[in-house]
Amino acid sequence: MKKSIKHLPKRTQEELTVLLDLVCKSVDNCQMIILFGSYARGNYVLWDTKIEFGVRTSYQSDYDILVITNGAVKRAERKLERITNKYHDLFEYRRHAFPQFIVEHINTVNNNLEVSQYFFTDIVKEGILLYDSGKYQLAKPRKLSFREIRDIAQNEFSELYPYACGFLDLVKLSLHNDQRNKIFAFLLHQACEKLYNTILMVFTNYRPKSHRLQDLGGMVKRFSMELVTVFPQNTDGEKECFNLLCRAYIEARYNKDYKITSEQLEYLIARVEILKDMTERLCKEKIAEYNAMAEKWLNTRKILKSYNFASVWLSLPIN
Repeated sequence: MKKSIKHLPKRTQEELTVLLDLVCKSVDNCQMIILFGSYARGNYVLWDTKIEFGVRTSYQSDYDILVITNGAVKRAERKLERITNKYHDLFEYRRHAFPQFIVEHINTVNNNLEVSQYFFTDIVKEGILLYDSGKYQLAKPRKLSFREIRDIAQNEFSELYPYACGFLDLVKLSLHNDQRNKIFAFLLHQACEKLYNTILMVFTNYRPKSHRLQDLGGMVKRFSMELVTVFPQNTDGEKECFNLLCRAYIEARYNKDYKITSEQLEYLIARVEILKDMTERLCKEKIAEYNAMAEKWLNTRKILKSYNFASVWLSLPIN
């Protein structure tokens, strides 16, 4: 694992230094802080604006940060929400990257490394260690074969994708009953959450504990810029609809004042349909990529085995 951010742009170093200081001062029992994702790999985007599928989008890579603790994970997550707000206040005068925090207990991380859970093994392989208390060591993972990765991805897709489609179908079949709009909003949230989880499990074999669509959307967009266009935020109406969808997980069940119209639901159904189609295509393409890599490795092994056999045969004495 790398340990320096000096190769990153000066503004990026400044923002990460501020984040690191905030986390270390605020999160109890913090043992390690690891930067992973595009900034760790070096394929980050500082700022990009384009029109895709008729929608103008702006994009900047987020800071993907794993915080490892030996204390209460939920407590650390609440602290990080406040840290994120303070960080945005400090840099409100300029455009800056958004942090996406994941918090895990040290035992959880090591248990996953020991079984070669490839989300965590990739973090160890590609990540940048920003902070280390020195009290713990990360487990050494066994490298999974592409065949194993393909099978995991296929199994997760086969389980999660139909589940997400089932939620969406329930809403589509029952819409136009205003008395149930709150229920439909919750089901639509569940469909969207499960689609994001499908992408994450196929691409990383990691499912975060968060139910926040804002967080899940931020995590998946690094796999395809198309995903940024699913919920555009160009008008007040678009922003309101997405906000209602995000709030539905809690408020559609427990807040009597939560209201969403059939027209807003129809708009959101159309957007989640787009997400559903993207999810199916992106995941099948990724599984096909795993399969091609597995086949390539199998053919390479056959060639090496054949070469080794020929070398032994040629080395034998003639008599």
